[in-house]
Amino acid sequence: MTGEGFVPRAFRALVCFIALILLASLVISWPALQDDALIHLRYADHLLHQHMISYDGVTPSFGASSILYISLLAVLRSIFTSPLLPRIVSSLSHVLLFAGLAWAFARTLRNAPRLAWLLAFVLLGVLAVPSSVRWLDDGMETPLVLAITVPLAFAASRLAHSKVFSGRSVLGLAVLGFFIVLLRVELLLLLGVVSLALFAGLRSLRQSSLAAQAGLALRSFSLVFGGLVGAAAIVALTGHLLPDTALAKAFGIHYWVGTLRMSAIIFASSLAFGIVSLLLWILSLAALILHRRGISVAVLLINSLFPVTLFLAAIRGQAVQGIRYFEWTLFFPILWNILELRFATADSQTETIAEPAPIQPSAKLLSYASYALVACLVLSLPLEAFLFTPVFRLRARSLEQFRAEHLERLQPLKVVAFDVGYIGYFTGSDLCDMAGLVNGRGPAVLPYSARIQRCASERPDYAFLNIAQADDLNGHYNLSHWSICSEYKLANLRSLDVHYLVASPESTPLVCSATGVQPTPLAPLLGPPSDFSLGNSR
Repeated sequence: MTGEGFVPRAFRALVCFIALILLASLVISWPALQDDALIHLRYADHLLHQHMISYDGVTPSFGASSILYISLLAVLRSIFTSPLLPRIVSSLSHVLLFAGLAWAFARTLRNAPRLAWLLAFVLLGVLAVPSSVRWLDDGMETPLVLAITVPLAFAASRLAHSKVFSGRSVLGLAVLGFFIVLLRVELLLLLGVVSLALFAGLRSLRQSSLAAQAGLALRSFSLVFGGLVGAAAIVALTGHLLPDTALAKAFGIHYWVGTLRMSAIIFASSLAFGIVSLLLWILSLAALILHRRGISVAVLLINSLFPVTLFLAAIRGQAVQGIRYFEWTLFFPILWNILELRFATADSQTETIAEPAPIQPSAKLLSYASYALVACLVLSLPLEAFLFTPVFRLRARSLEQFRAEHLERLQPLKVVAFDVGYIGYFTGSDLCDMAGLVNGRGPAVLPYSARIQRCASERPDYAFLNIAQADDLNGHYNLSHWSICSEYKLANLRSLDVHYLVASPESTPLVCSATGVQPTPLAPLLGPPSDFSLGNSR
């Protein structure tokens, strides 16, 4: 059964409904901002004014996850000076992603099976729930990553079933690949997989000469060629391919169990945005296999993105601190699978009579499973509203608190921090980063304990830490006589991550006058020296 008549009209009505949910979530969450977003904004400031990729404007460093994103912020920074700029960009990107995808589905799924429409609606629903607002509207580049994969999915799906691979298509793929890698360097994996899938899926290869196959290979891999040019541009600009953040958060293969455990936790804590995305990926793959009556090399390649990324993270011992690191590996295959359902039904009609028809009970089971995912989304809405609304409000209050205090007075002082975004941006102080993200390549590759020793040796004047991080620093630098000048609730779903602005005895008058808070002793909150665990990170 195709999606003619009632199905497109119902789809449009339901999309309008979930769009209202998305807008309500955006209003409730405004102007909550992720700590890391202000790292990107500070990089953008120095790119704009000092014309270099640097956190402090003096020493080059690659502590931002996206060259393209900080370049975009730098351009906009010449117009908008508000610290809310990253939030504005991410929210606008999220809205455009949702609206553009809804419009594209309405145009391209006209002759698709009803199941494709249902899966498309679930995907749009995933992009509208409060948990998606938590991860797509926090000032990071995540919605841009998802948005830039949409034209890639539509173009690759069309080209895989086209008899013509024009020069304009080759150029378009190369340019798209260039910007995709500038957005996130790990998306080179996506470009390689899609190029292989294109080459494997072109039907004309079966009847082409060797010379024709070589030409098609060059066309298919134009995407990777563009990506390699983007990678070369990153190396030319920064001296390295991987950002310092990737090295600082990698602990080696011995930490692979910790990576898998953290990955499971972030999927569970991201609720519908992570869990339903994972289930939708599995369901869309099962639907495509059923309609194709088998699995092709191209489908296998595209749907390998998530397991391959998880495997690579595990062997690196990567500290995965958010669903943003995995969401694109699910979003792209889901989108590809839905688009391929347009052709799967038509393809099945060209098979021989001896080939068995799809089993009707299995098709019904897939439909029931799709409706069950819709029900999960609907049921998750009140739960997520209950859980995320306090988080959004606390984050908004923290941002308001930072903006209200006069932390710019602390610019001449030396600060040490683990979560460096807020404190680094609002103070402009010379900063020693215990997490190793923004102080350059050398500190990034040091063990956590060595980075603490380095920060302690610089004799900081004040610090921005939670209690676990303060205990870690206290093992190397005596904080027993330090004072608390302010506290900030950087809330997340799993815990209330309270950070303290603490100052040495000599700096306490200046720091506490900047915050307008009477000093209180830090010593009662400190525990025994830490064994240098990873601390309470982002």
